[in-house]
Amino acid sequence: MSEPLVAPLKRPPSNLMSRVFAVEGWGDSDAAFDNLGLQTKEQIVSLLPDDWSWEGKRTLDFGSGAGRTLRHFAAEAEAGEFWGCDMHGPSMEWMDQNLSPVKAWQTTLSPPSGLPHGFFDLIYTVSVFTHLTDHASAWLLELHKVLKPGGILIVSFMGQWTSEYFTGEPWNEDRVGKIDLYHSRDWELGGPAVLISEWWLREHWGRAFDVVDIDQQYMNFSWAVLRKKDVKITTAEIDHPSDDPREIESLRHQVKLLQREIDMERLARATEIEAATAECARALDEQRGLYEGSASWKATAPLRMLKRHRRSG
Repeated sequence: MSEPLVAPLKRPPSNLMSRVFAVEGWGDSDAAFDNLGLQTKEQIVSLLPDDWSWEGKRTLDFGSGAGRTLRHFAAEAEAGEFWGCDMHGPSMEWMDQNLSPVKAWQTTLSPPSGLPHGFFDLIYTVSVFTHLTDHASAWLLELHKVLKPGGILIVSFMGQWTSEYFTGEPWNEDRVGKIDLYHSRDWELGGPAVLISEWWLREHWGRAFDVVDIDQQYMNFSWAVLRKKDVKITTAEIDHPSDDPREIESLRHQVKLLQREIDMERLARATEIEAATAECARALDEQRGLYEGSASWKATAPLRMLKRHRRSG
């Protein structure tokens, strides 16, 4: 039987902690993992309506990993029902065995999630839409479906406070909109990155949700508080550009940044090929030197000279 979710809270093994938070290199990796999860929990709670009560509510942590944030909802889990959802099987298995009464649900790479529609009062998602270049709108609408009428969605997103890090240029709200970067970058290097402007979020996500609040900076993220609208909408309708001229400007800027990525990738590959060629030449020279210095090579030198002499004659 699983142990109850009470203090002291269990931590996942280091390989699962590192999957959602790079703990290597910290002086105290456990403390760093704990503090980040607690700070995120406190931010989520601060964004809830003043009259919010956990009593009888169902809450989903979408993209929960092994429960970095969920671990800190021990007291609230005595009043309401908490779920963690992630596509990573080992994380869900660990959570199921160690964070009872939290319910673990493994989903797939693309929707549907398999969760019942109209089920949750609150969904929060931390550092998920910050990296979703594929199926982003489809997942947004999936969360819309599994929320109860009037349910709340709290989403972290990247924008002003991370733009210069990813693009190497100052933030410009009007030309960003929604920009997908590093689409094919390995997850060990941080994976893809998605930048979103507030005006774009209000326009596009606002088609499925009422935008209750936006907190522009907390822990280098921005946060949106959304309330489910009673609408039926498709991903095409979510993504369709508005008449705002910034839509075109953001698309142009996306093309510019993608072209720069292509150029950087070409340069990196050319550098890798050049380095590999130089290494092969060095290895061949080394092998040639060893062979030509061997006794057998020296012993057969007269035969090679005779062969060359015959060819020249």
